Amino acid sequence: MSALVGKDYTSQKIIPVLTELMKDDNAEVRLNVIQNLIKVADVVQQDLLSSQFLSIISNITKDAQWRVRMAVIELVGDMAIKFGKDCFLKFLEPIFMQYLNNTAAAVREMGISKVVKMAEQFHDTWVIGFFVPAIIEQYNKDKIAFHYRMACLQSLSSVMGTLKKDQIVDKIIPIL
Repeated sequence: MSALVGKDYTSQKIIPVLTELMKDDNAEVRLNVIQNLIKVADVVQQDLLSSQFLSIISNITKDAQWRVRMAVIELVGDMAIKFGKDCFLKFLEPIFMQYLNNTAAAVREMGISKVVKMAEQFHDTWVIGFFVPAIIEQYNKDKIAFHYRMACLQSLSSVMGTLKKDQIVDKIIPIL
């Protein structure tokens, strides 16, 4: 619908309604809204990234329903790919990186699959300069559970395919 009514109407009328629906008690309502927000992002672009909206999305990453949490990680990953590296680092990174600590394996796997796509789009500077250090920091936290450490290792392994061998040897191995 937002594609039909345009950016201004969507920003003023539709986004407030969607914001309220993301707070709904029913998990199916939250899930459906989140699964369709990328279509709204196509219309309003980065205007969707208000502090209120980001706060709600961040809270939903702690939702009781794993399918809702997975939809949030998928949405944030898609938005990162759509809006680019700078937008991701400025607005979306803290929300997205929560996939590493998610109790549901499917959510962690969704995050890993999105990381590969982001690495392909953001290129080696992002992988080496941001992603690998963030993963190492997460991995080295005290009292981190085994399955969270495995998510870190799987994430590292998945992005290594986007780098050249000399980049891995020269830049990644020394920081490990």
